[in-house]
Amino acid sequence: MLDRGDLIYRCDGGMTGLLCCVFESYTRKEIPADILGMEELTLFPVRDILPDEAHALRVWKSVGKISRQAQRWVALAWLSCEDGRLYAIYRFIRLLYTFGSKTLSMLADDTVNRIYRMVRAVENEAHHMKEFLRFAEYEKVLVSVISPKGAVLPLLQHHFTDRFPEEAFVIFDRTHGMALFYRPYQAYIQTVESLQLPPAGAQEQEMQALWKRYYEKIAIAGRFNPKCRMGHCPKRFWPDMTELAPELLKESPSRQGLPAGIAGTLPTYIE
Repeated sequence: MLDRGDLIYRCDGGMTGLLCCVFESYTRKEIPADILGMEELTLFPVRDILPDEAHALRVWKSVGKISRQAQRWVALAWLSCEDGRLYAIYRFIRLLYTFGSKTLSMLADDTVNRIYRMVRAVENEAHHMKEFLRFAEYEKVLVSVISPKGAVLPLLQHHFTDRFPEEAFVIFDRTHGMALFYRPYQAYIQTVESLQLPPAGAQEQEMQALWKRYYEKIAIAGRFNPKCRMGHCPKRFWPDMTELAPELLKESPSRQGLPAGIAGTLPTYIE
């Protein structure tokens, strides 16, 4: 296979587009120097790869035949939203085709180690969200606003739908411009530019005030330890926590937005 050190693949940035890059690489017998999103510019020659569900499914199934855990690693690494993850996942899949399932234990390899760290980061972020996520009630709908580093909503879906099967709720990820919507026994993830909430009702305001007062009263002033506190609950989560923030919803100064139309397909690759 020809190593094209001067050729860049570009795709839409979604999982389908990335898997199609793998398909085209093997079909054309060439190894690109990098894989970028469609909006990214480069001075090198570019081959634009259009998404094709059939091609993506063939690659996805081939990875699954090697290892179901490898499939999960690929999906979680993509959800990490880290810079350069597209090419790292492509290199990881090539290693899977060469070495099989033992690739997962090759942590001394730079590519495998990077994918492993992405997976751990996403899983840890999802675990943090399950602990620190706060709901508030707006017109009989539970609403939560989060600011995670990775696109963790697909990892939160089963946890919260199982926990609140009879409730209607929304979890808005303002970092990536997407939201999980749920009403009894129906859930979907959708791209959302912004979330406008009505004023909180009197009962909700009272509950928030009671929770904040309880949080303040149980504190022991003589044992106040900011470093220990941040170790148990990182400071970046504080603005979205009812007991620590005066407002539940704040404007985000920056957004890492996902490609348009991608959010709805996220759960497809997560089991």
